[in-house]
Amino acid sequence: MGVDFDFSMLDAMDVLDLACFIEREAAENYLLLASWAEKNSPGAAKFFQRMARLEGQHDSQIEERRRALFGDQPSRYIDSAPWEVEVPDYDEVGTSFTLEQAYALALGAEERAEAYFRQAVDYISDPQTVEILDGLAEEEREHQRLLKKEMASC
Repeated sequence: MGVDFDFSMLDAMDVLDLACFIEREAAENYLLLASWAEKNSPGAAKFFQRMARLEGQHDSQIEERRRALFGDQPSRYIDSAPWEVEVPDYDEVGTSFTLEQAYALALGAEERAEAYFRQAVDYISDPQTVEILDGLAEEEREHQRLLKKEMASC
């Protein structure tokens, strides 16, 4: 179970910090899925490795945005909890995947991330924070578009 927190208490810096934590966790989980899939589903393993790289790139972009806005101010949160925003339900996931199943897992993760950022907007009154959350949600939606396009070409 992921961490619950009061979105109304978050400012723009907090939102960017949590977004970085979520992206890092997503990358770690994609690498775990890749390791599970390597033996039986090399195509799915490669896909999960690529998704891990993309999540890492997204994390780096968010970190750059945070530095541009807030310099080196320390985070008020520690990245030590399971955020589980972009994490699949491991009870439903086996260790062997078809490429189609891998796409479906990734698409579900991106949809949950978009919903998470959109939900947070409902609790925020600061315009800068709302703008950042809207941007993060739209980036997750773009990831969904790319995945759907790629799925259609397979």
